[in-house]
Amino acid sequence: MPHGRAQAAPFAPTAVHAGGAQPPGLAGAVLVATVAALEGDNRTAGQAFGDAARLDPSRPNLLRQAFLYSALAGDGTASQLAAQLPGQAMAELVMGDDAVLAGRWAEAKAHYGRAPQDAMLAMLRPLLEAWSLAGDGQVDAALSVLAPWTGAHATGEGGLGGYYAIHAALIAEAAGQRQRADALYRTALALSPGHDVFTTRALGHWLVGQGRRDEAVRLADRLIDALPGLSLARDGIVASFGRPPATTPRQGLAQAYFFLSALIGQEAARLADPSGRPVREEGMRDVQMLLLRFALALDHGFGQGRLMLSSLQSDAGQPALARDTIDQAAPDDPLSTIIRLQQARLDAATDHSADAQQILTRLAREYPDQPQIWQMLGNLYSGRQDWNAAIAAFDRAVAVSGHLAGDGWTLLFERAVAYDRSGRWPQAQADLQRALDLAPNEAMLLNYLGYSLVERSQDLPKAEALLRRAVAIAPGDAAIRDSLGWALVRQGRIADGLGLLEGAAEQTPEDPAVNYHLGVAYWQSGRPREAVSQWHMAELLPGEASDAQKIRAALADAARSGHEEPPPGQQIGQKKD
Repeated sequence: MPHGRAQAAPFAPTAVHAGGAQPPGLAGAVLVATVAALEGDNRTAGQAFGDAARLDPSRPNLLRQAFLYSALAGDGTASQLAAQLPGQAMAELVMGDDAVLAGRWAEAKAHYGRAPQDAMLAMLRPLLEAWSLAGDGQVDAALSVLAPWTGAHATGEGGLGGYYAIHAALIAEAAGQRQRADALYRTALALSPGHDVFTTRALGHWLVGQGRRDEAVRLADRLIDALPGLSLARDGIVASFGRPPATTPRQGLAQAYFFLSALIGQEAARLADPSGRPVREEGMRDVQMLLLRFALALDHGFGQGRLMLSSLQSDAGQPALARDTIDQAAPDDPLSTIIRLQQARLDAATDHSADAQQILTRLAREYPDQPQIWQMLGNLYSGRQDWNAAIAAFDRAVAVSGHLAGDGWTLLFERAVAYDRSGRWPQAQADLQRALDLAPNEAMLLNYLGYSLVERSQDLPKAEALLRRAVAIAPGDAAIRDSLGWALVRQGRIADGLGLLEGAAEQTPEDPAVNYHLGVAYWQSGRPREAVSQWHMAELLPGEASDAQKIRAALADAARSGHEEPPPGQQIGQKKD
């Protein structure tokens, strides 16, 4: 049975087909492995695939699966299994890394060279080879390996010549070849003037050493302008200019693995679904996580690597594992403030809201002008349904943000929800409209505003227009189709709305609001038994208190009418004055 991971990306785990006769123990091991893989429990999957491989050594795919899942889990067993998979790309990288950790540089270089070439490894291999040579004391050879790359990939969009020049400069500097390092840093500055944390730290370090501190600080500020999410780490990045970002071959190799993982993430982000949202293809995510595991095996406290791996684990629905990953970052990492923010986010996701509040409150005192801290506090209070505290935190976030643009719509949306839940609809509506001005194609925003207008019987034609736009952007979203169907029913266009509501109920059969809406449409279509059936179903499902009240009222009205017609003068589903 396939375990459900996509196969498009290189190195992705492959399916295990359980065809033919199998020993009972083998079938059980494969079943355990498959279920664990589907649930994201990589450690158990690796162990179970390993058990299966020992039970049936004739099936090499089981061994490959055991290796890959063990490597994803960061399990030391992966090193033992890698030796049984010569010529496999990831296995050769693991064996190369093990040789690095043991100081066997020639062996490391040989393993890296045996990894089969593809588009990704073509970018990574020169860095692996150069740092291996540098570790073996062959600095001139290491720089010769990188020399062609500092020019060949330097032109055009996304040119990487500056990145390779940075690595070459770090190798030369670590070897005490100051003059060569200076020349390489100059090349890097001309080709890649600080587009990422690693490059900015390296160039900032060199500029400070050249007596050009103001220029180094401007480099950091340009990075923050390009990536506002790093604003909380600005002081830490500037402080890190006192030392190179990689002083040993192991750190250089870790940066190389991180670099490739980040490139894969950028490629995944460029693949968009019809609504324009990034696609998180699981095979690509697995490759990212493998590369990050390799980086952290070489540089255990590498904060940026731990941040990225933690985020991927959180996205995969593993917040506890993500929290454990981020906890192991070095306390003096330049990104330590962002690491603390991630810890708070994961504490909130794992029902440790008091811990999250403690971290955020301390950060807010230290960095009172950082909107992301106040926004996270607002979300924390919203999770507790402390709407007034949430609004106060969101207000502070808006105030310190200045001019909102781009992703600023999320802040306005979150404050709008708090306003709405606290009974302050005019303020909520104003924030929703401002958010839509910033993000007119966000289906979630269109749905929230449209549905809220429908629930208040306020400007139903406008609500319908908003919801039709939302459906066009996200046609597969059952909640949005339910909202549009409900808007049509509330305008008396029962036949038009019924099909939308039936489709939404079929896709989300356990949503009490959807069942309630469908019941109203059935009732108003002269189908009372089906209506009452939907309401009874909705009554059994957990949901909002306001939905439960409507469902009970609908059932009471239906009972009083003998399940044949609505009470005189009122249609079920209309608001009572």
